Amino acid sequence: MAFAFIVACLLAAVVKQSAPLTLSWATVVLAADQVLVGLAIGFAMQLALAAMAFAGDLIGVQMGFGFAGLLDVQNRFEVPVMSDFFGLVGLLLFIGLNGHLILLGVLVKSFEVVPIAPGRAIAAEGWHALVGAGAMLFQMGVWLALPVIAILLAAQLAMALLSRVTPQINIMSIGFSVFMWVGIAATIALLPFFVPAVEHMIETGLKLSAAAMTGRSP
Repeated sequence: MAFAFIVACLLAAVVKQSAPLTLSWATVVLAADQVLVGLAIGFAMQLALAAMAFAGDLIGVQMGFGFAGLLDVQNRFEVPVMSDFFGLVGLLLFIGLNGHLILLGVLVKSFEVVPIAPGRAIAAEGWHALVGAGAMLFQMGVWLALPVIAILLAAQLAMALLSRVTPQINIMSIGFSVFMWVGIAATIALLPFFVPAVEHMIETGLKLSAAAMTGRSP
C-alpha cells in the first residue's frame, strides 16, 4: 500500500488531464473507475505470468511432485513445488527484463486511453475481452510444459516396456526416482527458453491490457 501511494504521488505530477475533486458522488464514481482500470491492467499482467506457474504445475504432476507443496509467499496458500519454482523464476525474469518499468509505463499511458472524466471508463467489451483471454493461460502453460511432458511420457513408456520385459524388477520402487531425475534434467534443459517465454508473456499481458482499455480483441 505504501508503494502504491508513492507511485500515485509520482504519477499525479505526470497526468495532465484531471477532474476537479469535490465531495460528491461523481468524484466517488471517478475514483472507482480509475481503480477498476488499475485492476484490469494488473489482472491482465498477472494472468500472463500465471502461465509459468501453471506450466510448473503440469510438470510437477508428471514428475510425481503433485503431493509435495510449499507455501506461496505471494498468494499465501500452498502450491506444488514445481509450480512455486516456475512462478518465482518467471517473476525474477519479469523484473530482470524491466517488466515492472513497462508496467509503470502502461499505467501512465492508461490515463490517455481512459482519461479521468465522467463517462470514460472501461467498457463492457473490454471486460469481455479480458475474461475471454483466460484460455491464454492454459495455452501458454501447456506450450511451455510440453517438451518436459513429452520427455516424461517417453520415460514412462520406457519403464512400461521394461516392466513387461523383466517382470522381476519392482517398477514402483524405482519409477519415482527415475521420473524425478528425468524431469529435473528436462527442466534444466528448458531453462534457456524461459527468457523468450517470459518476453512473450509480457507482450501478451500488454496486449490484454490494451484490449481491456480499448474494448478490442487482443
